[in-house]
Amino acid sequence: MALAVQDIVSVFKKHPVGLGGGLLSLVLAGATYMRSGGLDTRQMELEDQTRQGTRLENNVRYSAQLDEQLSQITQSIETIDGRVINPESLATNLQYFYRLESELGLTLVDLRQGQPSEPVRGAQYLPVPYNVSVQGTYSQLFEFVRRLETGTLYIKFMTMNLIPGQRTLEVTLNEDPVLTLTLNLQILGHS
Repeated sequence: MALAVQDIVSVFKKHPVGLGGGLLSLVLAGATYMRSGGLDTRQMELEDQTRQGTRLENNVRYSAQLDEQLSQITQSIETIDGRVINPESLATNLQYFYRLESELGLTLVDLRQGQPSEPVRGAQYLPVPYNVSVQGTYSQLFEFVRRLETGTLYIKFMTMNLIPGQRTLEVTLNEDPVLTLTLNLQILGHS
């Protein structure tokens, strides 16, 4: 055994650079192999940290306007709440149409509030169906529809039918004929 160690020492003395370089390359190869085992894990950790840093940076950047955005959203909700109906207040809801009838000189033939569907869980608003039938001249009916569209309530027209109305007196050529407008619509209401 002593002979083997002396042989190794003599070979090392004859070729110190080659054996040192070979030994160094073996050590570096081993270290690289050991470190490469956790490379994928470290890469995923880096991506997670980058995502989290980007999210935090965006949160800090957008939080500067958070108070303004909250006040705008609160104001919008108050505006919406002021323009929706309570499905339980039938007399108040129908009064909106009666007021339009008196202001425009129309005749309400039929006005019925339907039963609203069950609200979706967590929904604050629901559509309340209405069937409305009015008689009047074309210009009166046109103004009625325009007032519904631009009025204080949120109204969605489902169907609209316009047919000639019945009139007991003869219509002269200069008069507007009486027409009947039948509407199926939905008004936004509280759930």
